[in-house]
Order: sequence, then C-alpha cells, then structure tokens
Amino acid sequence: MLRRRALFAYAAALAAGAAAPAPAQQRAAPRRAPDMQRVFDRGRLVVAVAGFAAPPFVTIAADGALGGHDIALARGMAQAIGLPLAFDRDATSFDDVIDKVAQGAADLGISRLSATPARATLVRFSRPYLVLHHALLVSRPRFARLAPDGEPVAALEAGDAPLAIVPGTAAAEHARRLVAPARLRAYRRWDPDVVDAVRGGEVIAGCGDEVEAKRALAARPDAPLQLRAVMLADTRDPIAAALPWDSLQLLAWVDLYLDSAAPLSVEQLLGQPDKPAE
Repeated sequence: MLRRRALFAYAAALAAGAAAPAPAQQRAAPRRAPDMQRVFDRGRLVVAVAGFAAPPFVTIAADGALGGHDIALARGMAQAIGLPLAFDRDATSFDDVIDKVAQGAADLGISRLSATPARATLVRFSRPYLVLHHALLVSRPRFARLAPDGEPVAALEAGDAPLAIVPGTAAAEHARRLVAPARLRAYRRWDPDVVDAVRGGEVIAGCGDEVEAKRALAARPDAPLQLRAVMLADTRDPIAAALPWDSLQLLAWVDLYLDSAAPLSVEQLLGQPDKPAE
C-alpha cells in the first residue's frame, strides 16, 4: 500500500513538472550575413560616386557640396540602414566608380551607372532604378548639308562623318555598333565637351542618353536651332547601383530599398535643379 502511494506521488510530481513552464533559454543575438557585418564593422556606409558633375544625377556646388538624385539616393540608404555615410569622390570616370566597388574600396557605387555585361563581370548590379534610351544629339546645320532628306541614324550609318562619344559609357559601346571605330571621336565629358563639339560642327552628332540630349536642348536658348535630339527607341540602358560581387545580402537590402521608393521618370530628373540648394 505504501509502495502504491509512493508511485502515485512520483507520477503526480512528474505531471506537475511537465506542466510547469521550461526555463527560458538564452538566445544568441541574431548574426548578420558576413557582407552586411562587414559594413557595420566599418562603422559607415562607403559609397563611390563620380568625382565630377554628372547632372542631374550628381551635382557639385561652388563650395564642393554634392547634390543630385543619386546623392540623395545614397543618403536615403545610409539613413535607412542606420549608419553614417562617407562618399568616395576620387573617381575620374564612371568606370573608375566600378573599379572602386570591384576592389572593395566602397560598399556601393552610385553615379548614373549603366549596368552592362562587361561591368557585370566585375561587380553585381541592383535592380535598375531608371531605364534610359540612348540618344543622338545631332548638329542641324551639318546634318542638313550632308543628308538633307535622310533619317539621322540611317545617314550616320551610311556616311563617313565623325561621331562624338565619352569613352567608358554604355552609349559609347552602342556607338561602336553604329559606325566604324575610325569615325569615333572621344571627348572627356558630355557637357560641355561633346555638346560644344556638336554645336561647333566638329562632329555630326554625339551619342549619349536621352537625359543628356534633352538637357542639352534645354540648357541654351538657341540650342533648338542648332541641335536636334534623336531618341534611339530600340535601345535600353538600365541605370543601377553597383556592389561587390560577394555582397549578396547587401544587394537584397538595396533591391528592397529601391522597391519601396517611388518610380523615377526622365521627366522628374529633368525637372531637378543642376546645383544643390544653397
């Protein structure tokens, strides 16, 4: 009898123990993915940008202050991720921005960067936050003399007049498919170098993107009399952020950030001031 009572007491104790809540276990703090942890260990988000003006994406005030759409985009990302922002402004070309990201000197590259197959062998690209068309900025007087009844693209392909490009751009790569390499003339910057070359008749046209061509027409009162913008509707130039090839989690974060932003249009860009607000 005593043995039976002891068994009942033991069973009741087991039941009571099973019903009692288990002690809370200490949970380790969640670990960030290695590429994200690398950014946080550095203590700031480093963004490589063009060290020259590329309005309306990157603008530079007289005192050196940065502005423009892509600068605002970088600042928004740094605020959202909760880190101070540091700009790397040493790049002298768009390809230099890509190289800095590929070498791991920057967490991101943002400066009207065209996502091209050649660049994609060096870095990863976010989803495009803008898709542009390539465009020709044509010299009206020179084109009228050479091909008064022709369409600019067909006349350019069939003729022998020089075409201006900025090396290291997606538009330059497209220009190489339009004309023979011997007809290409390289200039350092689109504005003023290429624009002035077209206005002065040094070349029959310059190959850039639709934002550059439309800005050139709007920048000077007499421009529409001298220049014509021809959109190449069958082209596609995706503009995206560049990231190191091993930054998979940061890439996912950037894509999520871009998905949450309002869509960007060429018209919105053209309506933005060329200089930062004073």
